[in-house]
Amino acid sequence: MTEQTQSEPTGTVISADDQRDIRVAMNAVPYAADLRVPIPPRGDLSARDVVAFLEGLRGVLTEVAERADDQHRRLLAMESDVAAFRRLIGTAPAEVTP
Repeated sequence: MTEQTQSEPTGTVISADDQRDIRVAMNAVPYAADLRVPIPPRGDLSARDVVAFLEGLRGVLTEVAERADDQHRRLLAMESDVAAFRRLIGTAPAEVTP
């Protein structure tokens, strides 16, 4: 069984107005300035360009989310350490029991 490849569509699939709107949106997205997020050069914008942009953005956002998770875990650990130290030196707030 042989694999068939799809040929590139001919003609403009995305209207000129839509291409302009997509480019504006690409430039406005946070983290799009990262070099791993390819913003296509001027000229016709293809679906492949949009997909490449979204894949690059996905990679950057995945990394940002992982860093945020790591920082959150570190913050929770520090808060726990502070609470333990306050209990140790006797300055912990009184616990309220229902």
